[in-house]
Amino acid sequence: MLRSYRLIVPLSTILIALAGCSTPLMAPHSPTLPAQEGQQALARTTDCCSSLASLPYRPITAQETLTLNFTPQSPAHDFGDGKSFFQAFELPRNNGPIALSVSSSIRDGQVFAPTILVLDANFQPVRKVSSDSLRVRRPTGFTAARLGGEFSLTPGADAQYVVIYTSTEDRQASTPYESEEKAYARVRGLAEPAGPDPRATHAATGEVSLEIASLTRDTGMAPLLGSNPAQMPQTSGSRPQPSAAAPATATAPTTTTNAPDFDYRRMIDAALKAGDVELALDLAERAERSGHPGTRAWLAERLQAKKP
Repeated sequence: MLRSYRLIVPLSTILIALAGCSTPLMAPHSPTLPAQEGQQALARTTDCCSSLASLPYRPITAQETLTLNFTPQSPAHDFGDGKSFFQAFELPRNNGPIALSVSSSIRDGQVFAPTILVLDANFQPVRKVSSDSLRVRRPTGFTAARLGGEFSLTPGADAQYVVIYTSTEDRQASTPYESEEKAYARVRGLAEPAGPDPRATHAATGEVSLEIASLTRDTGMAPLLGSNPAQMPQTSGSRPQPSAAAPATATAPTTTTNAPDFDYRRMIDAALKAGDVELALDLAERAERSGHPGTRAWLAERLQAKKP
């Protein structure tokens, strides 16, 4: 019964989107608070808490996707490397290893560049993933250009809380990215707009997607990252340039020789046979993110072959 409510998209539009054209399917979004206004709002905001232990943590589950909004209404705290609006979470207990996937969209020429801080059960920092560990993802038919990365940890006494914020150093940097206009021209074989790639200003406000997935349950995310994904290292220096083929992670789980490889193309074939194009598109997007370049193009060929 629910299948009757699926979004019907013309095949020609799907093919353009799979090729990487961002313009036709890019969803509109609410206006972005200009970076300067966000920074001014942060400067006016009072520190909410006296210590890391007193931050307002909220529990999260091992299979959840959250949209985090960092706005002037969010709590702010000085983390020692600068005051920032933040979101704080208590990790699921008695769960085993989990994967955390972070994605921050570049909108209106600016982006919230997140730093991820992991705390132990005594609220002491045990791990810090800086924003320059994240990679730049090119725009696609479904998403804007964005910063993204994935890493794994095992909740317990040594890793019980996670805080997402942006440091002063984060906000002093900027990130080059491929514009939607250039992506469209590149995919369509047109002359690309002249000039250098735009640079996104790192802002005090923004929106971040956080996905939490268990690596010990049959959730579909464990094969995406491998059975034993490596930790995301802290790095410094210039941020890597946008890459269409590389997965948007600072780790390389797909190169782990003993990790099982998820057969995305077989699953996509099954989705197509079932007539579920929406699922096929989602699987192709996941495959590209996890280090299987060319999956969208392969799916486009499959859809083209089915075209009357």
